[in-house]
Amino acid sequence: MENLKLVLRKKENPYKESSSIFELWGEFRLLYNDELLMDVEWDLTDFIRWFIDTKEFLKKERFPFHFSNSIAESRDVLFEKVDDFSDSQEQEMFAYVDHLSEYFTKHYLHLKGTNTQEYYIGITPEGYGEISCYTNNEYHAYLYDMDVFIKSTESEIEHFLKSMDIVEESKDFFKEMLTDYYPFLIS
Repeated sequence: MENLKLVLRKKENPYKESSSIFELWGEFRLLYNDELLMDVEWDLTDFIRWFIDTKEFLKKERFPFHFSNSIAESRDVLFEKVDDFSDSQEQEMFAYVDHLSEYFTKHYLHLKGTNTQEYYIGITPEGYGEISCYTNNEYHAYLYDMDVFIKSTESEIEHFLKSMDIVEESKDFFKEMLTDYYPFLIS
């Protein structure tokens, strides 16, 4: 099976005048085998928080809707069906949109504030990990072992946090934001 891999490296914030004691600046590289899917330097605090909040869903939650080739394509097809509801089905339409939004919000991978590619990540109905997107008028889907990705990402986050230096004034912030990963930051 192919591999999806995350690489995080500490970097100095090039925007010193706007940097903050409440950021964890670094390089974020997402690779599918040798193909680079995302490469950006950014404050990685929000990504780590996203991973903490979603890793259990990513590990266990199979795609729960009718599947069309990829998670990204299925999302678009499913949201287009909102137009099929009649005016008398307003309550059903709202419930449908809420159900879709609940799933896709948890499985949306994008570094907030960047102009990087938006991805959807999850487990296909067949049980494969998938990360997919729509770019250049095409859908792209990459299959991998989700358990391996989760474990390697946990390890990569731990390694990244051990490389960071934080000041006393930011410790409470990071303790709340990073929960179980906080001890790696202060070791």
